[in-house]
Amino acid sequence: MDFRIRQLQCFLTLSDLLNYNKTARVLFMSQPAITFQIKSLEEAFGVKLFTRDRQQVRLTDAGVAFREYAQTIMDAVHSAHDCLSNLHTRLRLRVSCGPVGQFVLLPSVLRKLAEEHPDFELEIQDLTTEQQIARLPEGKVDMLLMVGPLPIRDMVFDPIGEDALVAVVSARSHLAQKPVLSIKDLRDEPIIATRLKDCRFHQPWLHSIFAPFGITPRIVDAAQSCTVQMAYAAAGEGVVIAAESMSLCMFPDVVAKPFQETLPGLQLGMASMTGNESRSVSIFRRIVMECASDILRAKPPVVRRPLSVKRPLPYVAAQATQHAS
Repeated sequence: MDFRIRQLQCFLTLSDLLNYNKTARVLFMSQPAITFQIKSLEEAFGVKLFTRDRQQVRLTDAGVAFREYAQTIMDAVHSAHDCLSNLHTRLRLRVSCGPVGQFVLLPSVLRKLAEEHPDFELEIQDLTTEQQIARLPEGKVDMLLMVGPLPIRDMVFDPIGEDALVAVVSARSHLAQKPVLSIKDLRDEPIIATRLKDCRFHQPWLHSIFAPFGITPRIVDAAQSCTVQMAYAAAGEGVVIAAESMSLCMFPDVVAKPFQETLPGLQLGMASMTGNESRSVSIFRRIVMECASDILRAKPPVVRRPLSVKRPLPYVAAQATQHAS
């Protein structure tokens, strides 16, 4: 069986008008062309769809039965056309977040997106750092939110702000009684860190923070999930070194303590691949910057470092240089 969409279009129009001349005018075709299309369709199914004499054109019983199927096929074709056309214009983005992005910035971004672009489809993917590094260049995720300048070739990094560090400790810990901590107060404390298989940078970075003070941190391996690490801290299993912005979040049974020493800050921003400049990316980037400005600038006691600073994450920068070479 072989038939064409054009034949179905001719059949449906003729079945409505029951006039070859009118059908030809509506479809901008010649009458012989209409006759040929109908005849080809009849041959394909082996039935007569119309009867025709000098007075009128009528549908046969087969034609009446076939009309419902033909209309269903044409409706499906139109739906498919609309769907495929909208693929190029619909607003859709796949995003993976770092902890500050997920807990501090993302709620405001979601609200603003819903207000300004209710048709925006935002898919949030929960990925480890190593998964982010692998999937961004593969096109399996479109943007990374509030991460450092990861070692990904041809990545575009848009800095958002530099965050100070705090120590997150159990509310029951003796450290919770101190208004400010020294890095030396953590000499004998377990330090909760992401497993190397989830992030190759976190543990070396922690060592670089403690090394200038002659301290080798006692690492406790944990999943990269921020909520899991905060739960470990709440249980008194160790201390989490976190971005100060995380103080804005309500994690139970933990408190965040600033350091009296000046420690290297964390520069966080958005990451995407070179050439990925879709309308969805542009809208998302603008809204993130607006929300970050509202949240981070409005709370100088919590986020003290200016947003314009462009110093990269120390442990990521070294890896990025090595990767690029």
